[in-house]
Amino acid sequence: MIYIDTNIFVYAIENHPKFGISCGRILQDVENERLEASCSVLVLVELINVIKKINTILSKEGRKGLSIKDNIEAVMSLPLVWIDLDFLVIERASSYAFDVNGVDYIHIASMEVNSINEILSADKDLDKAGVIKRIDPLNYTPIGV
Repeated sequence: MIYIDTNIFVYAIENHPKFGISCGRILQDVENERLEASCSVLVLVELINVIKKINTILSKEGRKGLSIKDNIEAVMSLPLVWIDLDFLVIERASSYAFDVNGVDYIHIASMEVNSINEILSADKDLDKAGVIKRIDPLNYTPIGV
């Protein structure tokens, strides 16, 4: 089982020039059940926030925004193992002193509490934690290849 960071979804949704194709492949493997993956429900919270920010930019450019509802429903329809934010995760996260964003503490704690040690993420800061292995989406090898 591997953990999927929020940026994988964001880059697939926005068709990011560098990461979009790789992130799309990852999500296709999840959808086709070729990749067993998990996420914290925090990913959904972060995704709503990011799409809202993208929509603000698109609106200023006079362009149509993305549907938060449709994107969240699409993500929730994937066969992911969802990790709830519970007191054990929060307590574990509060004990960290890694040089990463505090929100990433929650992702790392969610992984640790659920015995997951690999994360698919473009966020190089996660390498600083030293307790998990980050797999860059550009280095992801689709299953069966």
